[in-house]
Amino acid sequence: MRLSGLEYIVRGEGKPILVFELGIGGSIYNWDAFIKKLEKDFTIILYHRAGYGRSEESETQRNVNNIAEELNALLTDLAIQDPFVLIGHSFGGLCVQQYAKMFPERLKGVILIDSTSYNFQKLYELDLPVMNSMISVEQMIESNRNSSTKSRAELRTSYRDVLLEAEKDLTKEQFSMYEDFITNPVLFKTVAEEFANWREDSEIIKAAGPFPEVPLTIIARDELVSAVPFIEHGIPEEEAYQYEDAWRELQIELSMLTDSAELIIAENSDHEIHKDRPDVIIRCLDKYK
Repeated sequence: MRLSGLEYIVRGEGKPILVFELGIGGSIYNWDAFIKKLEKDFTIILYHRAGYGRSEESETQRNVNNIAEELNALLTDLAIQDPFVLIGHSFGGLCVQQYAKMFPERLKGVILIDSTSYNFQKLYELDLPVMNSMISVEQMIESNRNSSTKSRAELRTSYRDVLLEAEKDLTKEQFSMYEDFITNPVLFKTVAEEFANWREDSEIIKAAGPFPEVPLTIIARDELVSAVPFIEHGIPEEEAYQYEDAWRELQIELSMLTDSAELIIAENSDHEIHKDRPDVIIRCLDKYK
């Protein structure tokens, strides 16, 4: 379904409402298995940001301020009046931090799942020559811009392994929609624009004032687990663990946004905590039932 030019789904019938803001390049289909675990107890809203999936492209800059405005317009069109729990994963968590400052009166609580920090640039100030040569923001921008120039057929070839993996977990209908999602050049154009605005996003969030006094939970990945893929891709162990230590410090910093915030470590989980340790997130939601 689509409102305000944005593709969305509503699942479940319970209370309260959970609204999800997904990570950069993420799709609603990748969250299906996790959402099924919540349907009996909550109403769940997931959506694709502008330029993702079947959502229309936006002429506005792809920064956290505009993304928050667009999400709020969607929720208004959906006639969401009761306070809801806003959940952000990765870059989605960065967007959630801004939304919470702009529309605190709409929130019942906030959960940040291994969220990008408003001080993310500290990661790139570390002395990590190999890692920075492989995963700098500039490289992410360039890689996605390059993908945005490819045809759907070329993208289908580039993402063959991703599609084969997705086909194992999705229904035929979901897989068809995901294939359309991941082979759309507009997605990569949008992702490149989101990456390009990260530094501006940091300044926007800092300038928006203090985080509101709403219930806040920070769920962070297991740094020992997350270091392993970096090492397997040729990054020196010392750099991988230094990066993970810094990521953890940024998660701790997020947990200091309010006096009552809670920090939870999802042991044995990498970045996709909803896949590796869904039970951790579900336990954090118990207090909202």
